[in-house]
Amino acid sequence: MKTYLLSLFALLFAATASGQTVNRPVENMQLAPLSKVTADKHGIIRDQPDGDYRIYVREGRATYAPVYFVDEKQDGIVAEVVFSDDGKKVWIKNIMSHATTYTWVEGDVDGNTITMPLGQMVYWGEDWGYGMRLARVKVNGDIKKYTVETKGSVTFTIDGNTISINDTFGDDESNTYDGLGLVYTDAYEGEWSYYLDYETVLTYVDELPVTPPAGLQTETYSMENQNNGHLMQVGFDGTDVYLQNVTESKLTTSWMKGTFEDGKVTFPAQCAGIGGSFIYYFCGINGERVDDGYGGYTWIYDWPAGDLVFDFDESTNTFTTDQTLLLTTSLNANDGRGEIFHMPRLRPYEEHAGTPKDPKVIYYQTYGQNVFSIAMFEVPLQDTEGNFMDPAKLSYQLFVDDEEPYTLYTDEYSGLTENMDEIPYLFSDKKGTIIEKAYGIYIYQSGFDRFGIQSIYRGGGEEHRSNIGWWYFNEPEEIETVADSKTEVPTAAFDLQGRRVAPNHKGIVITRMGDGRVVKKVQR
Repeated sequence: MKTYLLSLFALLFAATASGQTVNRPVENMQLAPLSKVTADKHGIIRDQPDGDYRIYVREGRATYAPVYFVDEKQDGIVAEVVFSDDGKKVWIKNIMSHATTYTWVEGDVDGNTITMPLGQMVYWGEDWGYGMRLARVKVNGDIKKYTVETKGSVTFTIDGNTISINDTFGDDESNTYDGLGLVYTDAYEGEWSYYLDYETVLTYVDELPVTPPAGLQTETYSMENQNNGHLMQVGFDGTDVYLQNVTESKLTTSWMKGTFEDGKVTFPAQCAGIGGSFIYYFCGINGERVDDGYGGYTWIYDWPAGDLVFDFDESTNTFTTDQTLLLTTSLNANDGRGEIFHMPRLRPYEEHAGTPKDPKVIYYQTYGQNVFSIAMFEVPLQDTEGNFMDPAKLSYQLFVDDEEPYTLYTDEYSGLTENMDEIPYLFSDKKGTIIEKAYGIYIYQSGFDRFGIQSIYRGGGEEHRSNIGWWYFNEPEEIETVADSKTEVPTAAFDLQGRRVAPNHKGIVITRMGDGRVVKKVQR
């Protein structure tokens, strides 16, 4: 792979091709033939056309410029394709593998040949005043010297389960390329964006995300995973079991389908849906936690991933498993991306009024000669009776030295619109200085003796507060550390942004031990 540092102009668009709302016309624009598909005033198809929807994955090569000019694989990136009911039209979403515009382009189908007109608009940047359209791009020896063609067409060949682009090639050693690309319009008419795909092959994936039966009745459950958790939905249809909102941040509305038999519910590995540029899968995997002898640990898994099996207790309607639930882009190796839930427990949720378990400050570190500090917390999602608490009804307050709530001011926290002395558990200022799920916060004050956190729960129509969990900078004499067999067991690991990470995470990892000690080390 060869890389070149490019101009700021190219870098800006590479970072902002996100399909912004369109409300300005473009003059002298060549539009694609649109048949009965609705396009906006720029000729951009934003809504999914009607027809036979299919999912494909890509192979091939691509160039683009996130910071440097890059030539790399397309492999694994998803392509969504719709064929018209009469088989004469086809539409492809995000036609370029590395330019996620969330728009469609149209082609004509004749036998096993797809003809796709060039010049189709795929993006319009309202703030920029220009857009991007399809073009044939040819480069011979210098990526800054190229020719583009926005008239005519490119063709693809349908061969069984594959769709392949015709007559394209590339070589990053000689900087020679001939492929399907994107060029700018208007003030930058004809300038290449450095997006180019060549030798593209789309392979049909014979699976779609689960759709529950019409009228399925669901119940609210809590999904609890170590010290975390969230609310989800569970539906029963005969021996079929459906789960929704399984994950916390990706594909939260997707469904999993399993089957109940002999006290167990088995969820086979299945398509969860499309997130960004990849197909995600729900699956289960067996793993073993291995301590490293230095306060950290890692999970060793048995690949490939497969079924997720829960034991089901009919007396309490509770699901439990010793497996790990994965949302992943790869079933075959530990190179996917997604979310991990170790040994999740699912149980019916009924809102209770209750006193939240006491939170803890698990890490506090000052940086830059007292310029700022990072505090990280453990805030349980259970009350003192063991009932799960709705994260949306949990908040916390911070304390410095005394028991008056610490105030976050807008002049220090630019992401706030007003001063704040109580922080919702799920709140983030989107600046990275206040991290959701009470994972951490930046503090711009120093010179105090202790720092504390208190949980507040407003569930069941009542308000209840925990005790304040204090972090002492000079440990009081009356507090003693009692060693036992659990003190060397890691209980949680975080990065410097306060995000919970796997204990084998590369970089600086902060691990809280069973006795409350915090171990910080660099892991490579």
